[in-house]
Amino acid sequence: MNKLSIVRGESRGENIKKAILLIEGDINRAIKNKKSNTLFIKVNAIDPNFPLAGTHINAIEAVLELFYSKFKRIIIGDNSFAFTKNKGTFYQEILNKFPKIEFSDLTGFDSEDIEFMMDNGKIALGKVSLLPKQAFTISLALPKTHDTFVYTGCLKNMFGCVISGRGNLHAQSLLKRLFLNEYTLLNKIKWQNLIRVIEKTKPDLFILDGYEGMEGNGPLFGNKVKLRIAMCSADGINLDRLASKICGMNYVPYLSMLSSKDKPEIIKRGFKDFKEIEKKFKMHYNYKYQIANCPISSIPAIDIRFLVSVLKRAYRIKDKVFEKLEKKKKMKKS
Repeated sequence: MNKLSIVRGESRGENIKKAILLIEGDINRAIKNKKSNTLFIKVNAIDPNFPLAGTHINAIEAVLELFYSKFKRIIIGDNSFAFTKNKGTFYQEILNKFPKIEFSDLTGFDSEDIEFMMDNGKIALGKVSLLPKQAFTISLALPKTHDTFVYTGCLKNMFGCVISGRGNLHAQSLLKRLFLNEYTLLNKIKWQNLIRVIEKTKPDLFILDGYEGMEGNGPLFGNKVKLRIAMCSADGINLDRLASKICGMNYVPYLSMLSSKDKPEIIKRGFKDFKEIEKKFKMHYNYKYQIANCPISSIPAIDIRFLVSVLKRAYRIKDKVFEKLEKKKKMKKS
């Protein structure tokens, strides 16, 4: 039986270290079974322009203090704007303390095809990194509301291992996502697409830094909620289910669709009753559309706020366009 630790305290780093040490036996067995000298820490580094939305540097340091000496090679990464454009520079200061770290957008490692179902019934292909299968992998994330999947934590964090065809997760084009009635018709397909990613990228250990979470219009534009907790387990399904309930999210469709073999032994520190740590997160503005299986209204609803959020990140679209143009130039020259 896997153990699941949850610690409440006044220090982000100490919470994480205590949560790890409480299940140290499970972790050592997992490391031994993986038989890899490489550690991959999959952070949630969606965009350095929104630091609240990403894995905190102190959380990474806490993990490294306990794992650094156990591995010859250590990779920290995410296939996100933070690493594809900024090369993880906002985490650079930890190199002074942990010099053998490598930062990566994951494109330099082996990958394999992943299939995504689309709105036209066809299959679109993407590429997913094989690093989680090859290295001892930790998903180090934070609890947030989401604009498509209700909640994002340690499991959804692994979507950052998809290195191409990422937009196919949503089963529809960016333009079609503006129309909320059509959006709801594809929810089941989106949930299944995400589950396929989760199954392909399963990490060996899940660490949730819940010192702060994000409510409202996550995973990028939400507001801070102080939880002062950390969670750790080799069982990501039950960890995320418990974490989402602590955040007041009683129904997360993709989590309800995932099956877990058994219930973990829960080890608590710093509190006695879950009521002491529970918070009722404000949900994303389109929450009701995220959990629906059919159009909510016969009147076509246009998601203007989604359009605004896209415009707020126009710099990322610009970079993608220039990147494609550069690739075409290189192909012509070769």
